[in-house]
Amino acid sequence: MADALPPNNNNNGDEEVFDEPPTFIDLNSAVEVKVDDAPAADDDDDDAMMDDDEMAHNQNATTNTAAADETTTSDKQPPIIDQSKATFTSHTDAIYAITSHYDAQSNTLYIVSGGGDDRAYLHLMTTSNNNQAQTKTIPLAHPHTDSISCVALNTPYITNDVSGTTQANQIAVGSYDGSIVLYSTTDGTLLHVFEGPTDVEWARFHPKGGTVLLVGSIADGTIWMYHTPSKQCLQVFVGHEGGVTDGVFTMDGKAIVSCGQDGTVRVWAPKKGVCKHVFRLMDVNGGSGGEEEGGGGGLTCLAVGGGQDGQLAICGGEDGNAYVVHVSGKKVVATLTHFEESAATTANNNNNPNGQGGEDGMEEDEEGFVEARSVEAVGFCPGNIPGTAHWCATGGVDGVLKVWNMNVGGVGGAQLRQKCTRGADVKAGITRLRWHNSLPLVIASYTDGVVCIWDARVGTVVGTFTGHEDMINDMDVSFVDGSNAAVIVTGSDDKSVKMFEFHP
Repeated sequence: MADALPPNNNNNGDEEVFDEPPTFIDLNSAVEVKVDDAPAADDDDDDAMMDDDEMAHNQNATTNTAAADETTTSDKQPPIIDQSKATFTSHTDAIYAITSHYDAQSNTLYIVSGGGDDRAYLHLMTTSNNNQAQTKTIPLAHPHTDSISCVALNTPYITNDVSGTTQANQIAVGSYDGSIVLYSTTDGTLLHVFEGPTDVEWARFHPKGGTVLLVGSIADGTIWMYHTPSKQCLQVFVGHEGGVTDGVFTMDGKAIVSCGQDGTVRVWAPKKGVCKHVFRLMDVNGGSGGEEEGGGGGLTCLAVGGGQDGQLAICGGEDGNAYVVHVSGKKVVATLTHFEESAATTANNNNNPNGQGGEDGMEEDEEGFVEARSVEAVGFCPGNIPGTAHWCATGGVDGVLKVWNMNVGGVGGAQLRQKCTRGADVKAGITRLRWHNSLPLVIASYTDGVVCIWDARVGTVVGTFTGHEDMINDMDVSFVDGSNAAVIVTGSDDKSVKMFEFHP
C-alpha cells in the first residue's frame, strides 16, 4: 500500500478541526479575500558527356557524402534498454500528470494519467499468486477541451477519516479547460463535474479522510476547496497576485500552504477562508525587497511536513534558490542556494549588475550560452528514518540533486551534505523527486527519460532505470507495506506510462 501521510499530533494552539461537518458557502455569495500584499536536381541530362572538372567534382562529392554517412552512423546513440515492468500506451500525446496507489489486499496497482491529448485514463495492474500480471486500461469519460494538468487519488487517506465512515475511493482530474471531474477508482464511473477556476494547475486531497479536494489556478490566482461527498464548494481563496503554481494541506490538515508566480508562500485558514500569513520570498519585479525577499522569478514547487513538528514547508524558485519556512511560527528558516553560477555567467553578471536573468529561470552568459537555474523539485526526508530526519532535497533543471541538513546551521541556515550529479556529459535536468518512505534514498526523474535512485548519505547512485525515449514530465512512487520495495510510475513526452520496480 502507498505510504499515507502520517497524522501530525503537534498542537500549536490552533484547535481548528477541519473534516468535521463543514459549513458550505454559496458560490453566488463568495467574497474575495484581499491580502496585502534546393530544388531537386534535374535528371533529364544523365546521359550527357561530362568534362574532367565535372567528373572530379562529382567524385569528391561522393567521397564526402560517404564520409558524412560514416560519421553519422558512428554518432548514433545506442538503443534504449526498457527496464520497465509494464508500459501503457493509451495516450496520443505527451503525458503531463501521473498518480498511483498500490493496494496490498488485492495486489493491484492503480495508475491515473492525463496528457496533452485532453484525455485521462485509469490503468489497473493486478498480480496473481503465480506472479502473473494482468493489466486493464479504462478511458475516463469526460470530454475535456484542453490538456489534463493534474490527477489525484484519495485512496491513501481514506483510513484516516475522522468521521469513522468509510468514504468512496475517488479520482480527481483537473484540466486547463477549467473542469475538475470526479470518478470512481473502482471502475472509472464519472461521479461529478465541479465548476472551478480557469486553467486548473494542481489538485490535492485532504490527508484526514480524503473527502475534501483542493485545486489551484495558474491563470486567475485562486484556490478552490470542495467537499466531495456533498459535491459542494466550501471556500474560494483569493490573494495571490499571479498564478498559483502549487498548494497542499499541512499534514495535520489544519492549514493550507500555497506558492505562486508572485514569489510568495501563503498560509490559509481552511474554515475561515482567510490568509493567515504571507512569506514574501522573492521580488518578481527585480527590485530589492525586505529581509524575507530576494531577486528573480516565481516559485515553482512545494512540499510540507518537515521538522520535528511537521510544520516546515519548502518551495523551489526560478532564481535557483529553495526556501524553507515554518508555517505556524511564521518564520523563514533557511534559503538554500541550489544553483551555482559558472565563471562565465558570474563575469557577465559583474558586467551587467542590474540584470536579473532571463525568463523561466534561465541565465545567459557572455558567450550566449543559456544556463538553467530553476529549482523544479523539493522534498523532506520522512521523520521515521534514523539519522536523516532533518534532511531535505532539492532538484533543478541544471541536473543537480542536493541534500541538505536542516539541523545544522550553515550558509543560508542549512548545511549542504551531498551534491549528486550524473556526470559532466549528462545535461538532463530533474523534473520530480521523492524520498523513500523508510530508507535514506531519493528517487529522481530526468528530462532524458531516466530515473535514478540516490543514497542521500553518500551521494551515489544505487539504481538507474531506463525505457523512456523522451522527457519524464511527472512521477509518483508507491511503497509496499512490510517491504522496502518501491513502485515507480512515470509519464513522458514519448506518450507512454511506465512502471518500474525497485528492490533495495
